[in-house]
Amino acid sequence: MAKFYFSLLFLATLSNVYSQSGLGVFHDYMNNFHVFDKGIERQIENYPVTNIKIGNDYIAYTDSKNSFISYYNGEKQVLEENFPNQVVATPKALIYKMQQRLMIFEKGEKKLLSKNADKFAAGDSLIVWQALPSMNYMSYENGEIKTIIYATNASVIYDYKVENNIMAFNDLDFNLKIYFKGKIYDTEGIRINSYECGHNIVAFIDEYKNTFNVFYNGEFKVISKEIIQDFKVSNDMVAYTDTKDNFYIFYDGAITKIDSRKPDYYFSKNNILFYAFDSELKIIYDGQIYSEPLIEQKNIITGNNSLVYFSNINRPKYFYKGKIVENFYVQKPYTINLNQDLPVFKYNNTIGFLYEGKIYEFTTRSN
Repeated sequence: MAKFYFSLLFLATLSNVYSQSGLGVFHDYMNNFHVFDKGIERQIENYPVTNIKIGNDYIAYTDSKNSFISYYNGEKQVLEENFPNQVVATPKALIYKMQQRLMIFEKGEKKLLSKNADKFAAGDSLIVWQALPSMNYMSYENGEIKTIIYATNASVIYDYKVENNIMAFNDLDFNLKIYFKGKIYDTEGIRINSYECGHNIVAFIDEYKNTFNVFYNGEFKVISKEIIQDFKVSNDMVAYTDTKDNFYIFYDGAITKIDSRKPDYYFSKNNILFYAFDSELKIIYDGQIYSEPLIEQKNIITGNNSLVYFSNINRPKYFYKGKIVENFYVQKPYTINLNQDLPVFKYNNTIGFLYEGKIYEFTTRSN
């Protein structure tokens, strides 16, 4: 049975938010480079840096010598003497290529994935690449490298998508298949053009059978026997509207009808899915619906497990894993960003990081 709750839960104010990611960066008025690390500020370079990437527990950047540097747990190390030709920063790991050499930096350690790799794609817990010269498709998951498809079976994959811990791909015969936890599952769908992935889940439209389908935790389910209007996939969840404008959520293996109206908009990213009716923001997180009135879509910024939002008259609020922080003050006008789940406010010559309910302010250089 699904854990989805039908009643709306109004957000409760909380002064402390635990297990919040808390890495941020800034340049001070002298252009020195600083790291904000869970309430602690450290100057780590006495010059400006570029190409900054931020995860949950690491930071990477290019220094003045064009070296590629990592910061983890208070320590720096040189990853490469030159900037990579491709970099992907996920919350848990940094993946990059130096020419054909594919590398990963996770938990403070650098590891070689492949000496010769072609294109790659990275989710939070799964990395996929094509090895050279074999043309085999390889994966890295839970510290292990495996072969997904040998080139003798399929020379190339026509297209594919990787999100978090799952991969969906069309083979050369345009059959949609799914790679999940070391196994390949055949959807029996042909020429599937519309498909999306999230943690443990893939949703796809089969236009030949007129069905909307979900693969979830190793099982397939037809959730609509008619072609739908549109859909969004987040981790472990799918939202969609049918041709009659009914709005549904598939969560924890079950379908729930949310409303007989199509939302004004709906949006998904990682663990967050939100939608609105008449400017009333509704957030779905961990099987519960939270409601906040008078919020326009343009006033919402999305993280992995979080939202920062504000009305036209109120101070900004921070939603994180089902809790809200609102008893903090930042000067107007301000701009807002989210580093993973760390809110960053900029105003005047000040940068403010909201960490565990408290704003930490630092003076920055003028723009």
